[in-house]
Amino acid sequence: MLTCMNEQEARTAVLSSHPGWEEVRAVHAELLELAERVADHEVRDRLRDASRRLAAAGGPPPRRPQSPKLSPRELDVLAQVALGCTNAEAAGRLGLLPETVKSYLRSAMRKLDSHTRTEAVSTARRQGLLP
Repeated sequence: MLTCMNEQEARTAVLSSHPGWEEVRAVHAELLELAERVADHEVRDRLRDASRRLAAAGGPPPRRPQSPKLSPRELDVLAQVALGCTNAEAAGRLGLLPETVKSYLRSAMRKLDSHTRTEAVSTARRQGLLP
């Protein structure tokens, strides 16, 4: 069954199709990755805040007040998956084991009520958790 897109979905579709949007997603993933490598807690918090602001730039905050709370590592993994990385590639970029990436991804999927990697990324984007 076909349904019409609401205004937010239409805006997200236009932004997602923009050629520079993949670069925004890559920068977001890089900010999250750098945040985990920084020992200074203040700098780490600022990097995480910058990545949240970047993710929110794709649209208004989620309408659901009980949006799932993902851990920073779950967001790191989802950001890498959003870039098209396999579990092994995400593990290499984040300094984790592939099994650990799989565990974080499974946890994020459960929290987002998603059954596939793609669905999890899409849900996270709709909820303003990823750009």
